[in-house]
Amino acid sequence: MNEAEQPKHDSDEPTMQDSSNTGEERDIVRELEEWKDTALRTKADFENLRRRMLARESELQMMAAERVLHKLLPIIDDLHHAVDAASATRDIDALLAGLSMIHDKAHRLLESEGVSTITVEPGEPFDVNVHEALLSQPSDLPEGHVVAAFQRGYRLHERVLRHAKVVTSAGSGTEGVAE
Repeated sequence: MNEAEQPKHDSDEPTMQDSSNTGEERDIVRELEEWKDTALRTKADFENLRRRMLARESELQMMAAERVLHKLLPIIDDLHHAVDAASATRDIDALLAGLSMIHDKAHRLLESEGVSTITVEPGEPFDVNVHEALLSQPSDLPEGHVVAAFQRGYRLHERVLRHAKVVTSAGSGTEGVAE
């Protein structure tokens, strides 16, 4: 055979097998692009959902605060009236009765919202879950027991809002002293 009659197998020209691979490659590339597009859309949808959820959470918090504050406003009004009455009268018993009623009203509001007082009794063991020790002093009580309550603590349902501030016993102070 002469040169003109020999079949050309130039690597620049695609063969039948090469053209089918190119079609498969195009399909794979197209599918890959579709998956990339799906991933980007899903990511954008997720970000939009996250933003909406944060906005909704903020809105719900504001609505809850508004509801409680709306209930608190009459108590504030009562306190203003008590201050006005205190400047107009010298009847301490009437002022005390009025303040006691306002206190009870505030307490009922807190209870209606699930808030309860953490009760603390002298002599009970110190509990880090509900107590905050302000100081420790010598006393007749065993070490690590509550001597006195300084400030009330509060719970919202079972969660501590504020620990009760207490003074704890350091013991008698005479323990271990030789006689």
